[in-house]
Amino acid sequence: MNESINPVSSLSHKNRIEQEMLHAILVDEAVYPWNPADPATTAYLDQLEATFEPGNLSEDIFESQWRRLSQQAEQLWSSHTNSLAVSLIQKFESRMPIQLLRQLAANVEAATNSGQTLMDQLVNCVQDVVQGWDPEDLRVMARPLAMAMRDGHGEVLEVTLRSIQQTEWDNLSEVEQARLSLAIARYALGEVSQQSES
Repeated sequence: MNESINPVSSLSHKNRIEQEMLHAILVDEAVYPWNPADPATTAYLDQLEATFEPGNLSEDIFESQWRRLSQQAEQLWSSHTNSLAVSLIQKFESRMPIQLLRQLAANVEAATNSGQTLMDQLVNCVQDVVQGWDPEDLRVMARPLAMAMRDGHGEVLEVTLRSIQQTEWDNLSEVEQARLSLAIARYALGEVSQQSES
């Protein structure tokens, strides 16, 4: 006898829930009137603005708070860019001048959001650092770095760095400067990629 009652009670319970759900959906009450073309929206927003009383908050206070917030945001943004430059300087300052490492870091930051292929990103990152090179020549040198990293063979980067003599930047040949710049750019692009994934 209990078995015959349970299906009916659960069916009526299910029907009641469905009815409540339909009622909630079909209620003609505007919960969030946010159609800008609707005159009721303007009235609603005017009502909200009327309830806001700034009290003793003046335009000067608003402006100073906005300036403070903007400065904090700028510091956070620049610290991200600076952190890449600092990382490159710590790792490669004995191999490349600091101003070139900073320039390379800025170029890497710009290239990461460009939507270009890895090879084009590498070439664009180093063109300002090693001036006078044809982009096609840089692509030829960048190809092993771009292709090997795509296949998961990261040791090509290390081999490239080891194959270039560790001496002052000015003592390197133009080819070695270009290869070193491309290797550092590839390292930096990898760092930015890891930071964005975490």
